[in-house]
Amino acid sequence: MIKNRNLVVQINHKIMKKILLTFAFVIVMTISASAQFKPFQFGLKVEPGIGWSKLNSDHLYDGRSKMNFSWGFVGNVFFVENYGISTGFNVRFMNNEYKFDNQIHGEITRIIKNQYLEIPVGLTMRTEKIGDIRITGNVGYGFGFFLNNKERNYKANGDEITMTTDYNKIRHALIVKLGVEYYIHQSSCITTSLVFNNNFANIYAKDYQQNVLLNSLSLEIGFMF
Repeated sequence: MIKNRNLVVQINHKIMKKILLTFAFVIVMTISASAQFKPFQFGLKVEPGIGWSKLNSDHLYDGRSKMNFSWGFVGNVFFVENYGISTGFNVRFMNNEYKFDNQIHGEITRIIKNQYLEIPVGLTMRTEKIGDIRITGNVGYGFGFFLNNKERNYKANGDEITMTTDYNKIRHALIVKLGVEYYIHQSSCITTSLVFNNNFANIYAKDYQQNVLLNSLSLEIGFMF
């Protein structure tokens, strides 16, 4: 009986030892895998591009593309190596031009130079490294705060006039990115992305008799630490 008990104890001891060794191996492998990438990534960027307007009122016409620009801070938090959440802030300059008919002054050309503070939140995806390169994608939402406007209005004869315009204090946008990360040292990399910023709410207050969306397509160039 005693021998049987000792045999059972020895078998249980071996089983427990194997379980503990397996558990320790899993923990070591998990830590090792986690150590192969940085869960946090921060950087700076600039974003030159082209902006255009979507004119949703019948009396608006002849919208023209203009050069846009933004700069900002980028922060990525990765759940696993290739998937995470991105955020930060953009100081975004949205420029545009279009025409409309006014009952008093006739045809008016309006030049818009709006400035927004945009807080983007998006899902970031990236491939495994291909040499020193990763291909990246991002889909997110941009919540913009109206900061400033340098609107100018001109009559058909070229005379400038002053008009009262009420802008929406919030800008909503869908942001889609496709880009490349080029690693120059460990986790530090240069990034380039093609960025589509699609405004989906009127830039004017709801009581203003014009409905305009400001969109942009730009090239984002950044450096991540």
